[in-house]
Amino acid sequence: MRTPGWLALGLPAALAALEGVLVTGPEDHLARGLALLAAGGLLLRRRLPWAALLLALPGQWTGFLWFAPMFAVYGLAERCRRPWPAVLGAAVVALVDIRSFLDAVQPPALDTRTLVSVGYAALTGAAPALIGMLVRTRRELAARITDLVATQRHERLLIEERALATERARLAREMHDVVAHQVSLMSVQAAALQAAHPDPDVREAARELRRLSVTTLTELRHMVTILRAAGARGTELTPQPTLDELRGLLDSSGMAVTAAIDLPPERRWPEPVERAAYRIVQESLTNIRKHAPGAHVDVGLRHEDAQLVIDISNGPAAAPPLRLPGGGHGLLGLRERAHHLGGTLRAAALDDGGFRVEARLPAE
Repeated sequence: MRTPGWLALGLPAALAALEGVLVTGPEDHLARGLALLAAGGLLLRRRLPWAALLLALPGQWTGFLWFAPMFAVYGLAERCRRPWPAVLGAAVVALVDIRSFLDAVQPPALDTRTLVSVGYAALTGAAPALIGMLVRTRRELAARITDLVATQRHERLLIEERALATERARLAREMHDVVAHQVSLMSVQAAALQAAHPDPDVREAARELRRLSVTTLTELRHMVTILRAAGARGTELTPQPTLDELRGLLDSSGMAVTAAIDLPPERRWPEPVERAAYRIVQESLTNIRKHAPGAHVDVGLRHEDAQLVIDISNGPAAAPPLRLPGGGHGLLGLRERAHHLGGTLRAAALDDGGFRVEARLPAE
């Protein structure tokens, strides 16, 4: 528990003042005044340690006062970074104490009492100086330990970021080598089918498949670029879809979609909101295509209560679900995307066997 600053500063001054009142007589106004002056000087020992020591010396000389000079030397040793001020202050206090003793003992003699008094005088100056230097050293070591801990924490973060960058680079390589290769083969096969097949519907389907493959490759290259950036700040996620491209997404979905987009034409939405809205519709259509093939889809967008409301619902499946690989995190990712923008997303099954997703994103 740390001692309050006002208590650590005021308690020594109060003890020195009490010592001065008890040691000096009521008729000795000079000695008592010097004692109170020394006690008041202790209040300056943090900002002006030399001044506190100089104010304490007259009271020590005339009245055998110990508290004020000892605390003054302690403050000097604690505040000064170099050792010589503490040594000089301790020596001055010890000399004044010896001089006071020699003045009181007449005639002075080199006996056991004198030697003990000299030893006490030396301790009077040296002990507070050593304690002050110890406290200052301890404080500096604590500060260095704090800096060391902060440096180690920063190094751990750098190691984690380096590991994350390595993992992202590995993931980027795998995405490029595996996914891009397979999608490229799909695009080539679709182009060959488009050129060779006599049926116009098949050629149109092959053309659409090739277009989707090219679009997928483009987005994949951007994702690989982002992963290779290793988390660097300011990585630009371009190009990013907006609500202007929503019609094209619905038209190329290959499903029976009824769109009800009721948005003011002059209204411009924040880029993260438009991107999230596009991804919510895109992921919902992907889920419907996988789990409810042949179902009719209703997509609605409207501006309501300072929010962009996205409503996607589908009827029951007209064919068995497609057994396509998936991570099972599509809806969870959509909820997190809406939550990060301060919005909400709800998804629930309908009574007729369909499914509904409703998202509300803030307009600002």
